Amino acid sequence: MSSKTRKKLREVLGDPRQARALASHVWRHFKEDRCFDEAASLSYTSLLSLVPLLAVVFGIASAFPVFERWSLQLKGLIYTNLVPDTGAQVGAHLDQFIGSVAELTLPGLLFLVVTALLLMMRIERSFNRVWRVPVSRGMVNRITMYWAVLTLGPLMLGAATALSAQPLFDFFGGGRWVDTGLLNSVGVFILTWVAFCLMFMLVPNCKVPFAYGAVGSFLSTLLFTIAKMVFVVWVSRANYRIIYGAMASIPIFLVWLYLVWAVILLGASVSASLTSFRNRYGDWDWPRAWELLLVVRVLGHFYKAQQKGLALGTADLVELEPGLANARALDIMTCLVEEHLVTTDQDENWVLVRDLSRYSLGELYRSGEYHLPIGKPLPVPRPTALDRRFVDRLNATPLDLDVPVSELIDPR
Repeated sequence: MSSKTRKKLREVLGDPRQARALASHVWRHFKEDRCFDEAASLSYTSLLSLVPLLAVVFGIASAFPVFERWSLQLKGLIYTNLVPDTGAQVGAHLDQFIGSVAELTLPGLLFLVVTALLLMMRIERSFNRVWRVPVSRGMVNRITMYWAVLTLGPLMLGAATALSAQPLFDFFGGGRWVDTGLLNSVGVFILTWVAFCLMFMLVPNCKVPFAYGAVGSFLSTLLFTIAKMVFVVWVSRANYRIIYGAMASIPIFLVWLYLVWAVILLGASVSASLTSFRNRYGDWDWPRAWELLLVVRVLGHFYKAQQKGLALGTADLVELEPGLANARALDIMTCLVEEHLVTTDQDENWVLVRDLSRYSLGELYRSGEYHLPIGKPLPVPRPTALDRRFVDRLNATPLDLDVPVSELIDPR
């Protein structure tokens, strides 16, 4: 964790006023991204793709004999947390479905893998929306990451199940005075926290600081644990079997999946908002009327980085531009990508791909919904030479926007 990240977390989480402002910002972020609708969509997709995904996961895990003796414990862990109170019943159906996978032909197996991959692509798209990432991964990077998750995920789950809290406490001599049920609960909590944290850090197509991922995933894990307890009480008192009979597990399963995804997306919104909350309550913020100048300054950073053979990440832009929050930087990058001015490299950083000496200020103005603050005083606290050249161009008579952007950035 960098010193800047630690400092920001202390400032935001240590100050009650800042914490309340962050909570309001997270809730607004959550609603703007339509996360309730996303949770419903992911629930339906998960219902269709869960059997193929589990079949692929358990199929890969069964290829390693060392994990055979942990498979039952791993299945029990997944089924118990999959649907509280009805996990055994749903687990029996899933076992029956997964067991029939062995009878599939090659085209059926390929369809099974494709269905599992489609669920992962849907999750990635939702997370990119939460983090306001305008560009998805390339197909090669997607296949590499998904295959790594499908192969390494079962092995990590098996190892984590084997190395549960009980053996660790026994090793340090604490197993005699700590309740076994408490140890199992702690082990499941930590395992869920790690799984959510890895999801927040690896799935979106951007760099997520570990501290922000850990904070958001901890909230998701805490709410997930509380939701399990509340859900068990609610299901036990609301006897849906009287209404739905043998099919009662299906609506219960759907409701639980919706709650799980809502909790996950809320934690993801917290992780994403910790970056976009930057400079929100600072000394100054860019006014919307002067956003065209802000975009020119952003292009100036890319222009100079290109001359040095460098790429810039979103965090670099936020660091270079005072008053620029992460969410606004991503909105600007979305417009620049659509205008084919920048793209991402293999490290998920941004690079300039267009010659700015052949791209005018007028073209940039017409590419988005920008204002021309003609005759207005420059509000930038510490104006640069680029800012003055921009203002002089706007106030020239007659107005001429055919100047190349590179000339505003570097008139040499």
